[in-house]
Amino acid sequence: MKRIKIETNKEDEKENWYDKNRALEIKAYEKSFYMDNVDKPLRYVKFTKKKNDRKYSQVLLITTSFEIPLKVLYKIISARWDIENSVFNNLKTYSALDRCFIHHINAIEAILYLMIIALNIMQLFINRRLKSFIKSQKEVIRLIIKELYLLRENKELIFNTT
Repeated sequence: MKRIKIETNKEDEKENWYDKNRALEIKAYEKSFYMDNVDKPLRYVKFTKKKNDRKYSQVLLITTSFEIPLKVLYKIISARWDIENSVFNNLKTYSALDRCFIHHINAIEAILYLMIIALNIMQLFINRRLKSFIKSQKEVIRLIIKELYLLRENKELIFNTT
C-alpha cells in the first residue's frame, strides 16, 4: 500500500473538476496495482478536495472495478459520506450517543445495534401510521415525553404487577 501511495503521489492527476454543491475543486488520481494473494488487479483512486480557503482533504479508495468513471466514484463516496454523517449526527443528537458509558467493544456494538433498530422501528411507525397527523420527529418526542410525565403523575395509569 505504501508503494502505490508513493507512486500515485508522483503522477499527474487523471481528471480535475469543480463540485458546485460543495464548493470544492476535485483532483482525481488513479493507478492499478497487484496485491499479494489477490488474483485480479486493483484500482487505487485518490481524490483531493480543495476548498476556496485553501484547506484540502483526501479520500482514498481501492476497488476492483475499472469500468466506473472517476466522477461516478466521487458521487458514490460523497453520497455515502452524507449518509454516514446524518446517521451519526442523529445518533449523537437524539440518542445520547455522544457519551459511552460502557467501553468494551462488544457492549458498544450491541448498544449501537439496539439504537439503530429502535430508530428504524420508530421511523417506520412514524412514516406508516402518523404521517398525516404528526409533522416532525421532534413533535413525536414531545408527545412521548408528555405521556411519560402524565404516567408519572397519575399512578392509576401504571399497571401494578405485584
